[in-house]
Amino acid sequence: MAVDMATLAKTALIQELELLRDAIRAAVGPLSDAQLWAKPTEPGNSIGHLILHLTGNLNHYVGAQLGATGYVREREREFTEPQRPARDVLLANLDDAVATFRRVVSGLSPEQLAAPHPEARFGSVLNGLVHIVSHFALHRGQMSYIVRLVKS
Repeated sequence: MAVDMATLAKTALIQELELLRDAIRAAVGPLSDAQLWAKPTEPGNSIGHLILHLTGNLNHYVGAQLGATGYVREREREFTEPQRPARDVLLANLDDAVATFRRVVSGLSPEQLAAPHPEARFGSVLNGLVHIVSHFALHRGQMSYIVRLVKS
């Protein structure tokens, strides 16, 4: 039986991203809105702003660049947005971005995975996807630390 490495890689990336998203939802569940948007260090980020950032990152590098969704990113606002969305909207937007990742990545052929990513610094599309999921994991880890700070 031959192993389809492209399918295996896509499945692994999607599953890891969804696990990370679920971990974010679990981490923010018990937080108050004040704790969600608190910046325990300056300079620093709130969990809410990091969620905005991860949502924008997925929508830009996967949705717009690979899936042609038309999303237009305002990266600076991800960290400075004064109009803080309600928790349910914030998390629904993250869910939508993860669903876009699933849809776009699931549809990529082996040739597309090997092709250059529109963001040249990533190299191939597959390298870009690994980077994007790793970036998501990095910020998920930061959120764990911020949770401890805002709850102390």
